[in-house]
Amino acid sequence: MKVIPTINKIRLARIKTLLSNRVDKISWRSILIIGLLLIMTISSLFYVTPSPKRYVVFAGYNANGELAPYVKRYIKKLNEISDGVVYITDSSLSEKAQKEIAPYVIHGEYQRHGEYDWGSYKRGYAWLKANKKLENTDELIFANDSCYAPLQSFRPMFKKMRHIGVDFWGNTQNQKFNQHLQSYFLVFRRPVINSKTFATFMKNIKKQPDHSLYITEYEIKLTPMLENLGYKWTSYIPNFSGEQAELGKSEDPNSYPLTLIKEYHNQFLKRRTFTGKLPIEEDKTALLNYLQKHAPATYNNIKADFPKQIR
Repeated sequence: MKVIPTINKIRLARIKTLLSNRVDKISWRSILIIGLLLIMTISSLFYVTPSPKRYVVFAGYNANGELAPYVKRYIKKLNEISDGVVYITDSSLSEKAQKEIAPYVIHGEYQRHGEYDWGSYKRGYAWLKANKKLENTDELIFANDSCYAPLQSFRPMFKKMRHIGVDFWGNTQNQKFNQHLQSYFLVFRRPVINSKTFATFMKNIKKQPDHSLYITEYEIKLTPMLENLGYKWTSYIPNFSGEQAELGKSEDPNSYPLTLIKEYHNQFLKRRTFTGKLPIEEDKTALLNYLQKHAPATYNNIKADFPKQIR
């Protein structure tokens, strides 16, 4: 809603009306009003809408205790669009890696806890809450190191989503089991951040006997739980996985990386694209060629991580 331009039109119309009088009939009061209107109009041209107050909990894991270049870049870019990043790993992190990432995080916990990404989300959320960072926060982001991101920039995505009236959103949604947001990137706004039910959900995250249970117990259940409480949600990438499932293809939208990037300006690329653990329904060579031209930083990270994929 463009309020400022409309107000400026009203001010300029008022100035025009005052100036239409004969010069000898313009009072000191009218001159003062004209001056004030001009000052207000000019100053509004330089008005910048304040950015939302935003914190990030970033979940990671590295078996060797190292800081991968793509993770450093991801956290650095998140730091640029937030008021602070909390980095929680489900593994140890070398002193060298801790020093390397320190300029881009406000808090870090680097030890094995055995609760995967959701355990890291729980710990980061608890730290932010205990340190009163969430009291006036507009958005809380949960992100993990399963993706290369951003391919270009996060800013256009957040600019678009800022004007959509929902209480929480994510990058993609999936229909498997039930319609839900995928947990590699989630954004919660103030109504959810302040929700006691959400706080209880986070507090009750615990170690599971099988990795798949973190998906069924937490990722898949969170969206419908919040929706049933009346919170509105959406995804940045429109849901199209149902159509693909009818064709006998993968229901996961991340199985169509080139389509997501070219048609929807997706800023995330799953690392499983190159591990064989995610069914990819599109030509990887075409994807890599596109990345080399349009997202060279990500292309170079892939080249370093999966040299056999790039010849």
